[in-house]
Amino acid sequence: MKDLSVAVREDLATPDCPEIPGDGTPVANDFEQWLSYLVEAPPWLSDADRARNQAAFFDVSGAVARVLMHKQLEAVAAPPPKWLQPLLVNWHNTDATVITFNYDLLVELAWKRFVAGVIAFDSWNSPLSLYSAPITPIGARAGNALAELRPPKGLKLLKLHGSLNWRYSGPRATPGDPIYGMSIKGEEWSAKGFEWIPELAEQLAVDLKPMIVPPTAVKSPYYINQTLQSLWQSAAKAIREAKELVVVGFSFPPTDLLVSSLLSTNLPLTSRITPINTTDEVVPRIRTVFGLHENDTSVNVNDQFAGNHTDPIGAWADALDE
Repeated sequence: MKDLSVAVREDLATPDCPEIPGDGTPVANDFEQWLSYLVEAPPWLSDADRARNQAAFFDVSGAVARVLMHKQLEAVAAPPPKWLQPLLVNWHNTDATVITFNYDLLVELAWKRFVAGVIAFDSWNSPLSLYSAPITPIGARAGNALAELRPPKGLKLLKLHGSLNWRYSGPRATPGDPIYGMSIKGEEWSAKGFEWIPELAEQLAVDLKPMIVPPTAVKSPYYINQTLQSLWQSAAKAIREAKELVVVGFSFPPTDLLVSSLLSTNLPLTSRITPINTTDEVVPRIRTVFGLHENDTSVNVNDQFAGNHTDPIGAWADALDE
C-alpha cells in the first residue's frame, strides 16, 4: 500500500493537478486513511472544503487506475511464471470459482493466451465470458451484441473490487447503472495483449469512470451497484458450496471485517482451508476469523504452503499434478 501511495503521488505531481487535501500531513502516510478522509466528507470541514475533497478523491481514484495499468505492463515485460499455464488449465478443467480483490487483467490475459484456444465452447470468445455477472461489452454502445454468454462450465472469475477493464458512471450512479467491459486481445504475454477490443473502446467509454473499488475504509457508495452486488452474492454461494477454500496471498488483515464476515458466515465447518502465503502468520489469523482453538479440527487448516516455501504458489501448483 505504501508503494501505491508513492506511485499515485508521483502520478499526480503535475502542474495542472490541484493540491490534494491532506497531502503533506500525517494522514497521507496511510493511503487507505487518506482516501477515506477525502471521500467521507468529515463533519469539521466546510461545504466548500468537502467539495474540494470529493474532487480530489476522483483525481486520486483516476491516478490509482493509471498506476495499476502501468504496473501490469511491467509484469508482462518478464516471462510468465512456469506454474501459470497449468494453474489456469486446472482452474478451467475443475470449473473453479476464483474470487479476487485484484483489479489487474493478468488472469484474463493468461486465460486468453494459454487456455481459450484449446477449449470446446464456441461462446468462450472473450475474457468477458469469465465473469458470472452481466458485464456489458463496451461495443454495445456502438450497437454491437449486448452480452457475452457464459458457458455452463469452466473457470468463473469473480472480481469483487472491480477491474481495470470495467467502466461505469461512477459512485454517484444509480444502483442499476450498467458496468461495461472492455475486452483485451490477449494474443501474447506482452503489452500488446492488453490492447482493447474494439479499438475504439476508449472513445466509447470517454464519459465513464473505471469501476474499481478503491482501498478506503468505507466502500458502501460502490457496493450499491447491483451488478457488483451480484458478484458478492455469487462469491457467498460458491463459498457455501466449497469443499476447499484456497487462499492465495490474502493475509486476513484484522481491519478487513467485510471479507472476514463473508468467509466466516458462509464457509461450511467441514471445509478445508489451504492458505498459500510466504509467511505462516496467516494461519493464526485464519483460526481467529473462524473462532478456532489451536487443536480445533472442525475446519481443517492445511498449513503446508504457508511459510514453508520461497515460491508457495509454485509449490502448490506442482502439488495439484501429483
